[in-house]
Amino acid sequence: MTEFSVIVLFFRRSWGDRGMGAQTEKLGTDPVMPLLLRLALPSMAGLIIGNLYVIVDRMFIGKYVADLGLAAMNAAMPISMVIFAVSILIGRGSAVLYSIELGRKNYAEAQKLFGMSMLIYLIASAVITIGGLLFLDPLLNLVGIPREALPYGRSYLSVSLYGTIFVMLGFQNNLIRGEGYSGLAMFTQVIGAVMNVGLDWLFVAKFGWGMSGAAWATVASQAASTVWVMSFFRSRRSIAKLDWRTFRFYGWNYFGRILYNGCSPFAINVAGSIIWTFQNHMLLEHGSLLAMAAFGIILTVNQLLMGLIFGVTMGMQPLIGYNTGAAKYHRVLKSFYCSILLAAVFALIPYLAVQIFARPIFTWFVDASNTKLIDLGVYSMRRFLLLLPIGCGSILVSQYFQSIGRAPVALFLAMTRQLAFQVPLLLILPQVFGYDGVLFSGPAGDALAFFVACFLMQRELKRLHKCEGEECRAA
Repeated sequence: MTEFSVIVLFFRRSWGDRGMGAQTEKLGTDPVMPLLLRLALPSMAGLIIGNLYVIVDRMFIGKYVADLGLAAMNAAMPISMVIFAVSILIGRGSAVLYSIELGRKNYAEAQKLFGMSMLIYLIASAVITIGGLLFLDPLLNLVGIPREALPYGRSYLSVSLYGTIFVMLGFQNNLIRGEGYSGLAMFTQVIGAVMNVGLDWLFVAKFGWGMSGAAWATVASQAASTVWVMSFFRSRRSIAKLDWRTFRFYGWNYFGRILYNGCSPFAINVAGSIIWTFQNHMLLEHGSLLAMAAFGIILTVNQLLMGLIFGVTMGMQPLIGYNTGAAKYHRVLKSFYCSILLAAVFALIPYLAVQIFARPIFTWFVDASNTKLIDLGVYSMRRFLLLLPIGCGSILVSQYFQSIGRAPVALFLAMTRQLAFQVPLLLILPQVFGYDGVLFSGPAGDALAFFVACFLMQRELKRLHKCEGEECRAA
């Protein structure tokens, strides 16, 4: 028996070999809070693991390739973010519709959504890979790579682009989670994380392959994760089935609905890259290179904390999507209230830890002797993350609307928070308060977005309570 077979057997015994749809039925029947925990905790773990292996990746580049390698990797991030944004556009868009159709027990429609998403992934990955390789140097110059770091960026990105197909197909674990197998979806990310760390050590530290070694380690890890995901859709437990007939064009209606429902997280990621770039300019103008270095660490910590909240929303999505499709509005309400409670716990505890232990956290990333960077970093992190729990609330509301298929509302909330508030605040506050204005633009944007989210959610809760009353009368 191969190692892979042993792993598959372990997961079969862990979850039971119940056949098609057995796990999915639980979304409409099991107690909500335990079910939400079973869905959310693996998602949180997977997101945190995903962030951790990016950190480890940079540690190997920093140690064995040094400054130019780190500069090239950071400069190439906007291109990687575009690939991620397109992946999440298709992945989350199809997952929302998939969960709703499972709730309606419309398995034929769910199969079509799976097939259409697979076809879009293949086409999008081919376009990005070929286009990226053809226009590699212009793209690197566009994102602002230093001339001396260009060979390093070229070496890294020319290999990484070949892994675009694996990045995208790996996002089909959203559908696995939509069927209720959150643990299996998490294991997809564990495979990539563990393999990437091991292969980074082998290719970069031992073989001395430098930037291309780090890129090949990433591509190989992504390929292994994709094999794991695709193997699920070949098993009898999966509702959607993968075979040669899967890759079909089912019509522009399916294409449009997938993109429509995925546009909110897509826009969030694109807007985030714009904000990140814009923020860097403000830091250089009103701060220093030391401030930019400190912010790199702060944003890394912020990503780890956000992984907890997005884990809650990923656990919430199949629950709310399924029960919306099944017209079980009492469970939709309970799922949302339980998600608020869970998000509050996982936002407040890490928030307090960051505020209290900011200095020890910074020493994980930099040498303790670098007191100037640590002092500035501690000062900046406590202020920039001042209203982190409030920001988490607006994200939760945005993802609720995403889960019920109301993508325009989710998109409006996301764009309000990042572009309508954050950009003007970044323009105005630093002119008055200097560097502190850059720091407080984040909390101010979070507070304004939270008020908008509360207003919209209050109206939605009235609608849900009305639907719940009609549901009870019908019963």
